[in-house]
Amino acid sequence: MNRAQVYRWLLFSIFSLVFAGIFAFIAAMARTPAVRIFAGEDFFSVALVVHVIFAVVVWFLGFEAVMWCYSASRIAPLRGRLWGWGLYTAASGMLLLALSPLTGAEALLIDYFPLLEHPVYFAGLILVALGTGGVAIAYIQHLRISRAQPDLPAYAMLLAALVLLITYLSFFSSAFINGTSYRPLVWGPGHIFQVVSTLAMLSAWMLLLRHTVGRVPDSPLMRKLLLVYLAVAMLMPGIYFFPRVEQTWLFTQAMMYGIALPSVPVALLVLRVLLSPSRLELSDPRLSSLVFSLLLFGVGGAMGFFATGADLRVPAHYHGVLGAVTLAFMGTTYLLLEKLGISFSSRISRLQPYLYGSGLLLIILGLFWAGMRSAPRKTTEYADTATSFAMNLMGLGSVIAVAGGAAFVWVVLIALLRAASNR
Repeated sequence: MNRAQVYRWLLFSIFSLVFAGIFAFIAAMARTPAVRIFAGEDFFSVALVVHVIFAVVVWFLGFEAVMWCYSASRIAPLRGRLWGWGLYTAASGMLLLALSPLTGAEALLIDYFPLLEHPVYFAGLILVALGTGGVAIAYIQHLRISRAQPDLPAYAMLLAALVLLITYLSFFSSAFINGTSYRPLVWGPGHIFQVVSTLAMLSAWMLLLRHTVGRVPDSPLMRKLLLVYLAVAMLMPGIYFFPRVEQTWLFTQAMMYGIALPSVPVALLVLRVLLSPSRLELSDPRLSSLVFSLLLFGVGGAMGFFATGADLRVPAHYHGVLGAVTLAFMGTTYLLLEKLGISFSSRISRLQPYLYGSGLLLIILGLFWAGMRSAPRKTTEYADTATSFAMNLMGLGSVIAVAGGAAFVWVVLIALLRAASNR
């Protein structure tokens, strides 16, 4: 394994969560009357945008690069400049994104990805995309040159690399059709990007299964199911060629059913392997992360079929599935630290997945309950006592999940920095 590249991308990924936490704190304080460290609603919106981008986009892309480096180095030594070039380019973009709130940019709280309307912010996004796209291309080339038959985790990451390139290319189609109308510009590529995250999560599941249960459900059926994700991603840009059709609805349906249909049998195959041992070591943070990830993906995914309006069932759905991806990446981080020979706090790491996973379950159950009572999104006023109780349940879950996320960042960041100082 190329330890240097895996280590550097791990550090990149953890710093993306550090920035996400900093801007989440700033956004919270900007709305707290007793504190209000920055005056005005505008800066709250700016901090919220940057928090979301770091927590969902940069963190996911960074860890996917970790997975490409790890999977490739298990096959053959890494060669070529794209690996290092990609890291430095993406790191430059992350720095620009962190500085973008200081530019006085206007926040655009649009669905699917919120944006800041400023060249510094857009340059940061482009550099992160170029860097991670470069690593995806390097991974594809690596497998082609080595001519090795990838195992199931490496195969899933190959499909993820291909879908990421489709995601980036779809921006050109979207820009040609939609121009600079930001919401439709990002809507299609944003939904295709969810296929990348799902494939990376499945790859993480397979790695965690191999190192905890000792078996991976590798079969021709599993590989064909994974190919369905690629086929769906390849078909989704074709929606742009039907301008008279409601494209927003089509992309949503394509993601909903395109991910859900193969995910059900894949999850069942994973669950069967997971339940095969007579005893599971649930104190192992790698295994508990996998269990909570599988649970959140199932519950959050099922909620998606009821998230048809503008109420709180929509954020319940996406908090569940995005939390599932994050937990899979957290468990894989513990695995990679062991592979790198980096020690970390076992006491905190054993508790951390339970905090983050149970907190997210309370969040999505509270949001879904409130949504079933027609509680609208993006409001703080609720009509009845039952809805208020559901949102208090969500608030309790938020406190627990934040504690779990902070524990993860603390454990991993301290471990990585200590390892660097010991070199």
